[in-house]
Amino acid sequence: MFRIAARSGASHARRALGRRAFGSKAQPPSTARNIVWAAGTLTLGGLGYLYVTDASAGVHKYVTTPLMRLLDAETAHDLAVFSLKHGLHPVDRKNDDALLEVTLWGKRVSNPIGLAAGFDKNAEAVDALFDLGFGSVEVGSVTPSAQAGNPKPRLFRVDETGTTINRMGLNNDGVDVCGDRLRSRFWRLVAAQSQQKGETVAALA
Repeated sequence: MFRIAARSGASHARRALGRRAFGSKAQPPSTARNIVWAAGTLTLGGLGYLYVTDASAGVHKYVTTPLMRLLDAETAHDLAVFSLKHGLHPVDRKNDDALLEVTLWGKRVSNPIGLAAGFDKNAEAVDALFDLGFGSVEVGSVTPSAQAGNPKPRLFRVDETGTTINRMGLNNDGVDVCGDRLRSRFWRLVAAQSQQKGETVAALA
């Protein structure tokens, strides 16, 4: 009799605690806590963005490059140009030391490291390549008419020597298309410089 009553009392107590637990209202989150979490998230996100978009960051050497090498050589090349063309690339935020400055064809160049023809075949990513830190960028090679080049595969890595065999066959969009892209870039630069000086493009013509 006593044992049954004790069990009944314990069961009643558990039910009462359960109703109290499920019936209690959740406390609203602290405004200060939310502000701290938001500020921390924004800070970490901003620092992460600055790191990933820095051309000297180690992630590009130890992560991006190995991932790109999982692709065949021409696909990796095309993806790189596409990324540069659409602004998905890191930038060199450091100014070149004045000791690196050279003069080329009467023009001042901030450093002597240039990119030769063969990478940006169709003049699609000139400004992005300068953003990477090159002192000069050469586009092409460009032929009078557009041509598809040799059949694929035509670009091969030689891992033993760290080199590449190029049998592309001068695939390019042709001189008219590439020339239009370079002219468009020229006038964008002129317009940007004229706006900085408070001038108009028409006054410069």
